[in-house]
Amino acid sequence: MNEWATLDLVVYFAGSLIALTQSIVFAHYYRLFHREHLLLWACSFLALAVYLATAGTSWLLIAHYQSAHPLRLGVTSLSLLAAYIQVVALVMGTLAIWRKRRWTRKQMIHALIVASVFGLASTLLFAFDPAMVQERMFLRVGLRYLITALAALSMGIAIARRWPRGRLGQLMTAIALCLYGADQFHVFLSYLMQAFGEDPWPWTRYTTLITLLAPLFISYGLVIWLLENERDRAESATDAAERLRLFDQLTGLPNRSQMLSHLGQQMQHSPGVALLLVRLDNLGHIAAASGMDGVDLALLTSAERIEEVARENGMVAARPGADHIAIHGAGLGAGNGAQRVAEQILTALALPLICNGREIAIDASVGIALAPNDATTPESMQSCAEMARARAQSDGAMRYRFYAPDLDVAAKERLALQSELRSAFLNNEFVLEFQPILDGWSLEICGFETLVRWQHPQRGRLLPEAFIAELEPLGLVETLDAWVLEHACISACAWQKAGHEVLTVAVNVSAYSFQRRRFPEMIEALLKRTGLPAAGLEIEIIESIAMEHPEHAALSIEHLRELGVRVMLDDFGTGFSSLKHLRQLPFDGIKIDHSFVVDVLIDPRDAAIVRAMLALAHSLGLEVVAEGIETAAQLAWFQSAGCDRLQGFHFHRSMPQQAALELLGLAGASAVESKLPVS
Repeated sequence: MNEWATLDLVVYFAGSLIALTQSIVFAHYYRLFHREHLLLWACSFLALAVYLATAGTSWLLIAHYQSAHPLRLGVTSLSLLAAYIQVVALVMGTLAIWRKRRWTRKQMIHALIVASVFGLASTLLFAFDPAMVQERMFLRVGLRYLITALAALSMGIAIARRWPRGRLGQLMTAIALCLYGADQFHVFLSYLMQAFGEDPWPWTRYTTLITLLAPLFISYGLVIWLLENERDRAESATDAAERLRLFDQLTGLPNRSQMLSHLGQQMQHSPGVALLLVRLDNLGHIAAASGMDGVDLALLTSAERIEEVARENGMVAARPGADHIAIHGAGLGAGNGAQRVAEQILTALALPLICNGREIAIDASVGIALAPNDATTPESMQSCAEMARARAQSDGAMRYRFYAPDLDVAAKERLALQSELRSAFLNNEFVLEFQPILDGWSLEICGFETLVRWQHPQRGRLLPEAFIAELEPLGLVETLDAWVLEHACISACAWQKAGHEVLTVAVNVSAYSFQRRRFPEMIEALLKRTGLPAAGLEIEIIESIAMEHPEHAALSIEHLRELGVRVMLDDFGTGFSSLKHLRQLPFDGIKIDHSFVVDVLIDPRDAAIVRAMLALAHSLGLEVVAEGIETAAQLAWFQSAGCDRLQGFHFHRSMPQQAALELLGLAGASAVESKLPVS
């Protein structure tokens, strides 16, 4: 073996070791970044390592074995199979960077199978025909060099055409691929010269170094290309995170922090800054009717319309909250300018919005705050605008309102009240009072209605109207219901007297409690725990509770009646579909609202309505209770009309438990109060 043959072997095996190292490097990066082009590049350089090692081995076997010998044939087959897999994997890996869709596993397997079949066919064709030496050499040597050269050159040119300035990795890869392709094409031409009996070019031996170094520079270029891509991805992710931090994802508007920053700059440098805070008040109804797609459409459309109003008036739009959109700007002058903008916003939001073929109506409220009159900081200005907006919402749909100092006082009082309510549960400040309910004929006491009062440490005894509305945002409505039911049942146990009919205790229950799926089971457990007979408890619900979920209401009422608990429809006549519910829901009776009782003697229409109510209820087998009897004349009218039970100040006002016991003449029963649990 001469020195040139030895050099060729060194090139083969050194190149194989280098390619194996490169394959390991790409496999490592694939485990880190999970990019499919890294996997393909790792496969490509692994195939190159196999090709170079088997090609060198085949070179050593030439002197010892014939071409058709199984050992040499197997090594040659493996060599060509690896060579074509290397080309296909390199091309697919490079293309994977630009493709919008990933290569599927099926596509990659098919491509590798085609390359393998082609490599095996190149080996086996003419393998056993001694006369086809030239054809066999062309398929095994010349064709491989030609295909490798064309693939490398095409990839190098494609990468060069897409090369953006400043990207070293792509430039190095393109140059190295073109150089490698040119070298492979040069070797192919040298092979053709020898095939036609001509001497090879004298410099051919010296280009072996290019064959060794070109794949090395290809891998260096690919690694640099990878790192540059990952750097770009990291920068893009950072930019995206920064945008998410400062801008709303759905509408693209600045978020609260960005709005406050910009608003603060305007307040420092411009006079007459206005902030208009818009809330979409009916997103919950839109979600129930059209789903979250409807909510997103309503938010996006509203944001676009409000942003258009902002641009027309030289203002900036933002989205400071989930259901809030704001615009702010300077130079509006007095409040007239902000008022004009608020009217434009409400007009724009009132335009029809279509979602899935259905028209969606948007309800909104607008609060307006002006600087420096109302606030001197962005945060306080937003608070002022929110207080004004809340008052606008309470005034009705599609309203706007300017901030006024009294709103701040009301907001502080409300916060204080909510804090005191939490303490009220801890300090056992709630008490019960009971108003007697009388039989309509005998005027004997047949039960009591339970009324809750708050014994405030500073403000004295407060009626429910002063605090019930604040329990809902605190999530304490059900807590109060449970407390009232527990104490009412324990108190009612003292009214029961052997040999007499059971006296009922009526408790008005909120929608939050009644609509719970296990409400009847809770009542059953309460009766067992307190010992009150089921006939001694009467549950009152208002019509709106039954209207929301009539099927669930019917099941709950049926369950309660099966226990022996009576269920009454309270405030009858004030709703819009009472007659339907009387027919569909199994109530035990109705309570005529106080508003009808007051005018029954002076308004013939009210008298006619009440007589119709009584006739309807009695025809359905329902008991009727009239609440709010205040005069003897009203008593006489309702007795003559056949009302079953009566209640009102004409008989008794609400009273504590001890007074109720004394009224009933139950001596010694006051000891039951010691059984009342601590809340």
